[in-house]
Amino acid sequence: MTLLDQTPRGIERFVYVSADDAIAEPLLRELEQEYDARYGEFFGEKASAEITRYPAAAFSPEEGGAFVLLLRDGVAIAGGAYKRFDDQTAELKRIWTSSAHRRQGLARRVVKELEDEAVRRGYTRAYLTTGPRQPEAKHLYFQTGYTPLFDTTLDPEEVVVHGFAKSLDDTPLDVAGITTAHNDSLAVRSLSPSKRDAPTGKAEPFDKLRERAVKVVPARHWWRWVLSALVAFVVLQFVWSLVTNKQYEWNVFAEYFFSQSVLNSLGVTLGLTVVSVIGGFILGAVLANFRLSKSPLLSGAAYAYIWFFRSVPLLVQILVWYNLGYLYPTLGLGTPFTTDFWLVSFSTTTLITAFAAATIGLTLHQAAYFAEIIRGGILSVDQGQLEASAALGLPRRVRFFRIILPQAARAILPNFFNEVIGLVKGTSVVFVVALPELFYTVQVIYNRNQRVIPLLLVAVVWYAIITTVLSIIQFYVERHYARGAHRELPPTPIQRATAWVKQQWARLGDETTDDPLAAEKNRRHDIVLGSGS
Repeated sequence: MTLLDQTPRGIERFVYVSADDAIAEPLLRELEQEYDARYGEFFGEKASAEITRYPAAAFSPEEGGAFVLLLRDGVAIAGGAYKRFDDQTAELKRIWTSSAHRRQGLARRVVKELEDEAVRRGYTRAYLTTGPRQPEAKHLYFQTGYTPLFDTTLDPEEVVVHGFAKSLDDTPLDVAGITTAHNDSLAVRSLSPSKRDAPTGKAEPFDKLRERAVKVVPARHWWRWVLSALVAFVVLQFVWSLVTNKQYEWNVFAEYFFSQSVLNSLGVTLGLTVVSVIGGFILGAVLANFRLSKSPLLSGAAYAYIWFFRSVPLLVQILVWYNLGYLYPTLGLGTPFTTDFWLVSFSTTTLITAFAAATIGLTLHQAAYFAEIIRGGILSVDQGQLEASAALGLPRRVRFFRIILPQAARAILPNFFNEVIGLVKGTSVVFVVALPELFYTVQVIYNRNQRVIPLLLVAVVWYAIITTVLSIIQFYVERHYARGAHRELPPTPIQRATAWVKQQWARLGDETTDDPLAAEKNRRHDIVLGSGS
């Protein structure tokens, strides 16, 4: 009776078999095809060569290994194996799920079964490697508690072989120790097949590698160096001119940068920005809702508003509001279609001050753009999301705030912050109504003392500071909302800088070390290596 005959139909079970058992052949054959399709000869040989890199005996209990299959209705639908890495460590290999049975959590179950079996065999930690083009494998190992043994901020294909490890008991994982063992394993694995022991496929002992210099040739990027040098030259030339050109009058710049009049005008600029953003966003949200309404009247009115305020220049709008008293000397409430303001009335010139005219103009102008940004973000959400939430019977309020809006935010936020940054600089146009914002104030000062360039630099630097702060806020807000769209969040600027420093330090070590093995470890992302699991 065969193993297939012994497996009850309709029942899932784990079975331990030999790595060359016929029941595992379809699963391994599909794994070979997948490796070749994803990697080709990325590793200098067919990626499927990894399947035959180790003999079947390496996964036998006698050699400290195991090979497990998950059977459903007598068919292998997932499987995996481990072999002895060292006395305490089991190296997981061949974690695979049949393409017809994915997204059922089978790989996670296989990993758990292998970990449990490894514990039963006396191992205290698990170790594995995967390739740069298997993001779902990396996600699985992160989700199951494995610690990465590589710099996660680097490009996956720069790392090449991604190592992971996990403690299988209550003992904290010795990250430094397993990382060293991982790097040593990569150094040995990088030997060509001709340098291996042909009958067994085993690599030479690691200590013999020290006796032979390993020639490592890093990738050369000539045009990148040329362009970098050109950019560096231009930047240095500009900085040199800033330092040596006395016409910049940095002493005048320093005198006025923190002057009370400039700081007061900066407050006006920020106040205009905040009020206009809040008012414009609220009105824009209402207009976007009207544009999406099935009511022809509401949709048409919103479209007409957006068309008009996007057609008229902002400068003209502000001037019209500031001179509204010419058309309507008095504003008030009273009898409709008459000028009998018997309830309340105001002088237009008193009511609409320079600040009010600027605020109204900026708010109404921005509302038109915010409306289209919000509408576009809502329309970017897959229609299937709306249909599925409606089919579940979720109330419209819940559908909008819990399903539509979080997904729409990813499309809304970049354009929203771009508009806010543009609005900060756009407040400079209100100088036409003599409102003492930042640009108007520096104009008044340089018209008085004729120090045009230093005063303009004061405005430029303050605008740059504000936009930089907004850009930083934008990055972190977008990063927050990217959690559901990316497997790994983009690195922060600090993480990028840290990774770059580490990389340069490692390369500097390559130039000074006399140990060829150490050089190989530091440059391992430039070496063509064989993939693991």
